[in-house]
Amino acid sequence: MAIQIIRRTLFGALLMLLAGIAHADDASLPDSMWRRWQTGALRADRLQHASLSMSAALGIGLVSEDAAIGFAGGAMLGVGKELIDMRSTRFDWGDLTADIIGAGLGALAASAALR
Repeated sequence: MAIQIIRRTLFGALLMLLAGIAHADDASLPDSMWRRWQTGALRADRLQHASLSMSAALGIGLVSEDAAIGFAGGAMLGVGKELIDMRSTRFDWGDLTADIIGAGLGALAASAALR
């Protein structure tokens, strides 16, 4: 049951990321050649968010022997990071989406390892 919820959440987060939640003002961006890797859905910052959440979810899931707890831990790490970011910049839904995707992937890996 918990794995089904994780899969649905992961799928929803992936759809949100693909829909392009975070858009930047075109006037403030460099030419289109550089834009893709600086502001796109797979920019380096978002990949870092996803990989950290995935690692946390996998580790927590393996230690607790519960993939759902791993997912919650990885996702909460991302929420906490975005709440801290609100003090200096803004809450970035794209980064949070990457965190949730990473946490979901880590929980799925933990679930597979625990079988």
